[in-house]
Amino acid sequence: WSWQGDLRLDDSSDFGSVTTGRLGGGWRWAPGWKLRALAGNTFRAPSFNDLYYPGYGVATLQPERGRSVEAGVSWQVGGSEASATVYRNRVSDLIGYEPDRSRCPSDPAYDFGCAANVKSATLQGATLAAAQRAGPLALKAQYDWLDASDDATGDPLPRRAEHQGTLGAEGTAGAWTWAASVLHVGARPDGGKQLAAETTLDLSATWRIAGPWSLQAKLLNATDEDREPVRDYQGLGRQAWLVLRY
Repeated sequence: WSWQGDLRLDDSSDFGSVTTGRLGGGWRWAPGWKLRALAGNTFRAPSFNDLYYPGYGVATLQPERGRSVEAGVSWQVGGSEASATVYRNRVSDLIGYEPDRSRCPSDPAYDFGCAANVKSATLQGATLAAAQRAGPLALKAQYDWLDASDDATGDPLPRRAEHQGTLGAEGTAGAWTWAASVLHVGARPDGGKQLAAETTLDLSATWRIAGPWSLQAKLLNATDEDREPVRDYQGLGRQAWLVLRY
């Protein structure tokens, strides 16, 4: 058996003192197998931008409070490992982006939306992960399913994809290390628009020159995927990096 306990005190001049905590436990019930569970509560005060950024911030925002539980099982033998985790978070006064102009201050600067509280929201989902190492080669994969919605309307919360997955591979040969990873983010709503799904490929190669010196070349978003992380904001295209490290 293993146990973990956390306690946190936030003392805010605007919202007073708030104590949060969590308690978790794990049980190794068979060789290589472990069951785990974690429960706690959360608190997040609005940021300076949430409150005061021109044309976005709203000074009357309330802090975000939540309760969360999660449980999972993991397996590891030699160079193989896998895990599954399920979770459920209930949040009151969730801080986020409000695209509905009628719910924002009357100032014309807020014509494109504002920060706002969602009175009650639920975020629940599952994560599956696996990894395998065979000599100089390491493979890993992860899939995330998320159901995030406004409890009052049932509408999905903005900017949160229901499906997301990653695949990665890394290999070593002498002084060289290479890596490749693929990230897929599913479609998600934002401000009355459905942002398209995105799949990006990142590549890298590292040469350990001598001692603490290394030289790395990276190609991010190698296929130059057209990305829109937030409505009407263009994401970065293909990027090339050459990095010298000591």
